[in-house]
Amino acid sequence: MALDLAPVSRASTTDFLYGASSLLLFGSALLIWLKNPRSRLHSHFALTALSLLLWLATLFLFDRTNDPSLALWLGRLNFAAMAPAVFFAYRFVQAVTGGGNQKGGNPFPAQQRGWEAAWVICLTAVTLLTPLVDRAEIVHGDAVLRHTTVYGPLFPLYLAHVVGFLVAAVLLAFRTRRESVPGPVRDQLLLIGIGTLATGLVSLVTNALLPYVFGDFRYTDVGPLSTLLFLLAVAYAVARHRLFDFRLFVRRTLVLGLLLSFALAAYSAFVLLATDRFTGEGSTTLTRFGVLVIAFSFDPLRRFLENRIDRLLFGRGSRRARKTQ
Repeated sequence: MALDLAPVSRASTTDFLYGASSLLLFGSALLIWLKNPRSRLHSHFALTALSLLLWLATLFLFDRTNDPSLALWLGRLNFAAMAPAVFFAYRFVQAVTGGGNQKGGNPFPAQQRGWEAAWVICLTAVTLLTPLVDRAEIVHGDAVLRHTTVYGPLFPLYLAHVVGFLVAAVLLAFRTRRESVPGPVRDQLLLIGIGTLATGLVSLVTNALLPYVFGDFRYTDVGPLSTLLFLLAVAYAVARHRLFDFRLFVRRTLVLGLLLSFALAAYSAFVLLATDRFTGEGSTTLTRFGVLVIAFSFDPLRRFLENRIDRLLFGRGSRRARKTQ
C-alpha cells in the first residue's frame, strides 16, 4: 500500500519556512533597534521587519482557520500590516540615502513626512476596521481548507498605495546610488533596492495580481516567505558593506562590559581593604576615596580600551575611521 506523503511534506516545509522567517524578522528587528534606538535608520528597519512579521503571522493563521469570522479579521489584519510595511521600507531607504545614522538625519521636509504618516494611519485603520478593502472571507472545505477573499471597493486604492511606496523605495535607492554618495552607501543602496524589488515583485504577483485579477489563491504563501530575499539583501549589506556599522556596536559592547567589570572589581577591593584594615570613619573615608579614584580613571580607561579593541579586532586603520564617525 502506497502512502501519499507529499501534502505532509509540503505542509512541513511551509511551516518550517514560516517559523524561520518569523524568527529572523523578530530577531533582526530587536537586534537592530537595540543597537541604536534613537536612530531613524535603525528604527525604520525594525518597524519594517515587525510589520512584515505581522503580515506573515496573520497569513499563516488565516490559512489554518475554518472560522469565517476569525478568517475575516485575520485577513483584514493581514492587509492592514502591509500598508505600514511598505511605508517603513520607503522611510528605511530614505534614512540610508539621507544620513539616517544620525539621530536627526533626514533630508525630507517634516510636512511631507507628516502627510505620509497621516495617510498610512488612515489607510491602515480603514483596512482593518471597515469592509472597504476586505469585504468578506469565504472558507471552503473541512480536511483541506481553501479561502476566497471578496475584495471591497477601495482595494484598488490600497493596491496603488502598496505599489506606489514600493516603486518609490526602489527608485530612490537606485537613483541616489548614481549620485555622489560614498562608496559603501552606493553598495548598500544597490543591495537594499534589489532586495526590496525582489520581495515586492514576488508578493505583488502571488498575493495581489493572481488572487485579485485571476481568482487564484494557491500561491499566497509564497509572498510572505519572499521576505527572506529582503532580509538576505540587508544581511549582506551589513556583513559586506557595514550597514548599521556593527563595528561600533561591538566596540561599545566590549568597552562597556570591561569598564563595568573594572568598576565592580575595584569597588569591591576598596570595600574589602577598608573593612579589613580600618574601622568606623577610617573605613568610610577609604571607601569614598576609592569611589573618586574609580570615577576619575573611568574616561582614560575607556579611551585606552577603545584603542586596544580597535587594533585587536579591526586593525590599525580603524582608529582613524572611528574619528570620522
